[in-house]
Amino acid sequence: MAASQDFYELLGVSKTATQEEIKKAYRKLAHKHHPDKKGGDEEQFKKINQAYEVLSDTQKRAQYDQFGEAGTNAGAGYQGDPFGGFGGFNQGGFTINMDDLGGFGDIFDMFSGGGRGRSSRRNRGSDVETDIEISFRESAKGLTKKIQHRIFTTCSKCHGNGAEPGTPIETCETCNGQGAVTSRHQTPFGVFNQQTVCPDCKGEGKKAKTACTQCHGEGREKTDRLLTVEIPAGIADGQSIRLTGKGEAPKTGGQPGDMYVHVHVMSDKVLVRDRDNVRSTVAISFADAALGCSVDIDTLAGDKELKIPAGTQPNKEFALPGLGFPHLQSSGAGDHVVTIQVEIPKRLSKKQKDILEEFRKAPKKGMFF
Repeated sequence: MAASQDFYELLGVSKTATQEEIKKAYRKLAHKHHPDKKGGDEEQFKKINQAYEVLSDTQKRAQYDQFGEAGTNAGAGYQGDPFGGFGGFNQGGFTINMDDLGGFGDIFDMFSGGGRGRSSRRNRGSDVETDIEISFRESAKGLTKKIQHRIFTTCSKCHGNGAEPGTPIETCETCNGQGAVTSRHQTPFGVFNQQTVCPDCKGEGKKAKTACTQCHGEGREKTDRLLTVEIPAGIADGQSIRLTGKGEAPKTGGQPGDMYVHVHVMSDKVLVRDRDNVRSTVAISFADAALGCSVDIDTLAGDKELKIPAGTQPNKEFALPGLGFPHLQSSGAGDHVVTIQVEIPKRLSKKQKDILEEFRKAPKKGMFF
């Protein structure tokens, strides 16, 4: 590798990067450029491994920072027997640490199809999503909603095994019941045995001798489903509810996916949500503000009386405790906060003007304090 190519630049990190940042950058690039991955780049893969060997070693990194590439033993390339040790590959000047790569599973699953037989993972159905709309006040109280949709569910005839009832399920001849098939794979590190999910039994290790006539051996069928969803009190606009196992059924056994219900809350004409508090505004006359009064407030729990003391100023806020939204993660609820607006009349009768003139001429000392 040319000495002009900076190891830090190759890994895309700064010269002050921590070891964890260097390791993270290396793993990302190793996955991207691995020569056995579609679109991989063998030359670039060599370079990033040489850079990582130096920068991941404190002593070598210090030498590199002081003397450049000439102060290290990197750059010899890799060749020969790949199995230089169980913990990693030591090849002509650089080491690939399998712990840093997350083991063979992380990097080789990307181009091997990810299959390791039935021991790896069972089939899982797809997740599904749906949207529902509820009113502002429903979101505060909670409710039950029914959702009707068309979805893949477990076949009602074969109960998901894909076999016509009364016919046997046999060991898969393609993989001999292993759920995976093995092929030899040539890589720059040598020859590896590559496992992929069996194409005939889809990793189950067994298959129906006679396919179910209702689902044609898939183990699932499209049905119209009516689902009841409990919407909790206090849910906010944009929040989602996860229903485990209520997604689509997979082919021939396994676990269904999950269902995500996205909740959209309509706005209210009077009330506004502020976290778990509710806000509203009430307008009173300047006389009521000066003398005090009582007003009815529209709340989530119905009309409640609010006593406004004499001398209340515009934009004064009053709290009605516990009349907000229920806390989802704990007990209790927010408050209902009322903002007072003081209305100034635009037109006055002669009598009203005379009264206000008298008020204006009266002594003001101590009146506004």
